Amino acid sequence: MIRAAKAKVMGAPTPMAGLALGIASLGWSWENMIAAHGVAQWVGAAIASVLLIVLAFKFLWHGHLLRQDLAHPVVGSVVPTFAMATMVVSASLGHFYPVAGDALWLFAVGLHILFLVSFLYHRAQAFELHHMVPSWFVPPVGIIVADVSFSGHPALAPIAYACLVFGMLAYAVMLPMMIYRFIFTHEIPDAAKPTLAIMAAPASLSLAGYLTVVSEPSPVIVALLFGIAVLMTAIIYLAFTRLLRLPFSPGYAAFTFPMVIGATALFKMAHWMENIGVAEHYVAQVHWLASLELIVATVVVSYVAIRYLAFYQPHKVLVGSR
Repeated sequence: MIRAAKAKVMGAPTPMAGLALGIASLGWSWENMIAAHGVAQWVGAAIASVLLIVLAFKFLWHGHLLRQDLAHPVVGSVVPTFAMATMVVSASLGHFYPVAGDALWLFAVGLHILFLVSFLYHRAQAFELHHMVPSWFVPPVGIIVADVSFSGHPALAPIAYACLVFGMLAYAVMLPMMIYRFIFTHEIPDAAKPTLAIMAAPASLSLAGYLTVVSEPSPVIVALLFGIAVLMTAIIYLAFTRLLRLPFSPGYAAFTFPMVIGATALFKMAHWMENIGVAEHYVAQVHWLASLELIVATVVVSYVAIRYLAFYQPHKVLVGSR
């Protein structure tokens, strides 16, 4: 059984970290819809933790696999989802052990920075514009997850704010470049097409992080991010009619978090609108849209998780041991 379990761990695809991020974030987002009293968040974090532990063992046992992944132009850009998922899990841990939660959050932020530096190093070796794929947003912009999962500890506030500023500036620089790449260079290879769904994430993540960390958000910035976020999410909804026809690959994990963070950002925006005294019917409209996006996100995450179970087949470890 041990040999079979080790083989399964070795075969765990690195993009599974993206699924862990999606599941952990989904459980947390449902707390905005129902009075789950933290249970939904903790269940999502627990499931995500199992996936993260599997990947952690894989990379600890075989560090060369991590180095190979970091050097890959596509897989290397999704490796940071491991750190991002750990940040989300830290928020759940913080409910029970605040110091441990902050320590795990700080570790995850540091790990994300290491992955970002590695990504920049490898991509700088032979940069070509047509090499850019949407998953390249993950290393520089994904660090804003640190803000969404921030506990509010005053001593860590400068780090959270720095993550927000860096991530939003990176998005402002990269978005025009990515659009230019789509219009004027080569088509994205089929193997990397699932990463197109990531286009829906950066604006929503920026909005969610901004509303979490900034005490007096600018209505102009909120409106700008809201418009981009909803537009990008709508485009990816349409793109799913093609993306879901692609043969299954671990890259399907890219479908999950962008859908969830879109809903989370809108819930945060509705809460902010309510606090500043916006008319109740406008708040209700945004809340309704957030609820719709959360339902879509739940369907997408569930579908991808089922496909992963069929692909990974962890139950065969138990069957094979009999």
